[in-house]
Amino acid sequence: MHLPVAWTDCCPPYKWKNVTVFPQVIGLSISFNRTLWSEIGGIIGTEALQKVHDTTTKSQIHPGLTYFTPNINIFRDPRWGRGQETPGEDPYLTSHYASIIVMSLQYGNGFLKQLYDKNYNETKQSLKRPRISATCKHFAAYSLETDRFTFSANISNEDWNDTYLPAFDACIHAEQFLHDYFEVEEESVTSYRGALGTMCSYNSVDGTPSCANKDILQTKLRHDWDYSGYVVSDCWAIANIYESHNYTSSLAEAAGVAIKNGVDLDCGDTVQGHGFEALQEGYMTIEHVDRALTNLFGVLIDVGYFDQDEHPTQTGDDTSQVQYHNQVALKAALQSIVLLKNGDSESSPLPLSTTKHRKVTLIGPLAHDKVRGKGDILLGNYHGVPTNIITPKDGLEGLGLEVDYYQGCGVTDKSKGNSSVQKEDICQQMSDNSDAIVLVMGLSQDLESESLDRTTLQLPDIQHKTIQHISQCAKATIPNTPVILVAITGGAVDVSEYKASKDIDAILYTSYPGQEGGQALADVLYGLYNPSGRLTTTIYQNSYMDEVDLEDMQMRPHDSSPGRTYRFYNGPSVVYPFGYGLSYSKWNYSMEMVKNEAIIAVTVSNKAGPDGSNAALLFHQGPNAGKKGNPIKSLIDFEKVYVSSGDFQTIKFNIGRWIESEEVGNHTFMIGPSDEYTLQITVP
Repeated sequence: MHLPVAWTDCCPPYKWKNVTVFPQVIGLSISFNRTLWSEIGGIIGTEALQKVHDTTTKSQIHPGLTYFTPNINIFRDPRWGRGQETPGEDPYLTSHYASIIVMSLQYGNGFLKQLYDKNYNETKQSLKRPRISATCKHFAAYSLETDRFTFSANISNEDWNDTYLPAFDACIHAEQFLHDYFEVEEESVTSYRGALGTMCSYNSVDGTPSCANKDILQTKLRHDWDYSGYVVSDCWAIANIYESHNYTSSLAEAAGVAIKNGVDLDCGDTVQGHGFEALQEGYMTIEHVDRALTNLFGVLIDVGYFDQDEHPTQTGDDTSQVQYHNQVALKAALQSIVLLKNGDSESSPLPLSTTKHRKVTLIGPLAHDKVRGKGDILLGNYHGVPTNIITPKDGLEGLGLEVDYYQGCGVTDKSKGNSSVQKEDICQQMSDNSDAIVLVMGLSQDLESESLDRTTLQLPDIQHKTIQHISQCAKATIPNTPVILVAITGGAVDVSEYKASKDIDAILYTSYPGQEGGQALADVLYGLYNPSGRLTTTIYQNSYMDEVDLEDMQMRPHDSSPGRTYRFYNGPSVVYPFGYGLSYSKWNYSMEMVKNEAIIAVTVSNKAGPDGSNAALLFHQGPNAGKKGNPIKSLIDFEKVYVSSGDFQTIKFNIGRWIESEEVGNHTFMIGPSDEYTLQITVP
């Protein structure tokens, strides 16, 4: 039987044309902005539904109502090729992103608006019925590409419970997670809404392939979490049960054990080709098939697949909608940029001036990528096709600046255009024409992607040599001209040498920024936007490669590992910590307990500089921080606020869970990532 469960991978709709392409998810997380995530999820859901019911879309790939997103695996190791698809290394942040993107994709942006504003009554934006199906993936413990078809993730109970599972719990129980966070009292709620789909992963867990794993698909997912949606395999993962994991004796047995143990839909052809044989051989029963069909048709009914008369009127070409979607893409790209370095204590080269720095020498393989004819290197992996892509060169020229552009080198050592001869030519041109030099370097899908993990945390050698040559030449010939490095990447890149270099005046760091990325970079460079992004992955030194085995799934330190992520890593000093991000403003924080309440009031003050946004991150250190398997510190809340120059905003964080705990001793709360602003509370 052919089930009409058409799908598309990731977001925006993969390979669809004329859709809005936002920054990669790792960039969206850098914003620490819940309302932005909800707005983006709402837009993607709207465009998806329009494409499904637009007859001109039928010839495009995978037009359907079930979406294989979000990817909420923890970005535990910077080498992982698909980490760019995730919200980063922190389970708390990932849980919030997961719950918000699920609810906004399925029910629209109005859901979160109602939580922030109890008086919000625009009910048409808050749907009672899902319009599409989101999918929590990849369940479980998937976070490497190397040997992913045969790899077994062996994980301690501690790591399961505080790192690998929380985001999936939040994704599946999205509405309840958000109601709990916003302290919504619902007397009449009989059941909460969450993601309608879950995808099992390629890897094994403790020796059993995820898509044949009764413990995670039935015990954890169905029994413990009371999940009622459908389970889909990652594509051809059921075939891998036999062909790669050697867990079964045949494809028929692989099909049977997958369906029997909890899979409802095969993204592949194993069940379709061998399912009947699996029934005949007794690897599964008709009751297992009935269960799978019930779950699948339940989702189809939920999303209105059979309600032919209720398809929405097409508004995909509506000019105002397109403009709004593009504006949100620009807003997202702006908030995905992190300012890592900006001169020293005596001077700050950024922002540049449109009068003083009119002549820009722009260099780098990501500055105006036309290798594939359309600049799609800025889009990352699994992206749709926008109507237009703004490169950094386009963005700078759009500000009316004179831009002298050179590719300088290719992305990799094997790329075209790697001749070193042109470096001398660039150097001569700079000495005559440059008010500012901007180097746009980074990675591409040739270095990190699905099926491809990185083997170094550094930029490719050809890029490193180009940066060195150009920056040294610039300081030798035009020493007062600012040299700015822009790093565009999915996984963290070791920029320690550029951080320390006197030849590099400032560093901007961002993910693959999407269709509006070039405009966003230009706006930040020239002060039209005050950078507010914060890192959601730790930037380690390249020596991390030798400290931790990629296949070591343990988060906590042990004899052969210094641990992983900011929560547990106790190795050599990192280049930049999780949560780091500078601004053009000078910020100050104060913290105090609200009288008779388990609430910390944090005052965020913009002491000097332009108006801007600030993402206040609240961390907690328990009495046994860094001991007995406890995290060194953990993110426990965050909020982004806009503060005018000279003004302040106050944020209230509920800390009842920690000060009312049974963990006796000193609990330290800090506005991070540093420990400059802290408040200590003693639990007797």
